[in-house]
Amino acid sequence: MAERRHQSRWAMRMLFGVLCLLLIFLHLLPLQLLPRGWAGPDVMLALTFAWVLRRPDFVPPLLIAGLFLLTDLLFQRPPGLWAALVLLGSQTLRAREPGLRDLTFAVEWVSVATTLVAMTLGYRIILAILMVDQAPLGLSLMQLVLTLMVYPLVALISHTAFGVRKIAPGDIDAFESRA
Repeated sequence: MAERRHQSRWAMRMLFGVLCLLLIFLHLLPLQLLPRGWAGPDVMLALTFAWVLRRPDFVPPLLIAGLFLLTDLLFQRPPGLWAALVLLGSQTLRAREPGLRDLTFAVEWVSVATTLVAMTLGYRIILAILMVDQAPLGLSLMQLVLTLMVYPLVALISHTAFGVRKIAPGDIDAFESRA
């Protein structure tokens, strides 16, 4: 039984990695010749937060750091800055996960929103201090709002399509014995 759970955990980690790589690939596809005047949601970040709050054992910190460092390099952002902020944000949510386990989705959504706002503000402040060119404030706010709007859909798809559910009382013992 424990070996089956261990295999399932690794399979879900691989699924998360494949989903993130697919999202990166879709983001890099040249679908338009002119720059867009709007910023879409960060679905990969919403997926990461949804999985961290439901099954933190499926999304280890090293996997998060590696995937978001890859996005920094491919999307030509300052290498490691957004990856570090995502790692800090996901670890903050991971620490809050036991308290959020029995609460409503609205509380979870507010927790994700506060974390995402803090990350976005931190990113913009650090870039301003270092005098690095950054996207206009309107585009950053648009991406923030759209990411928060798409989060419930990502959480629903994670739950229904991939079976990423909150840890049940019977799973807590297995999860904590692993640590």
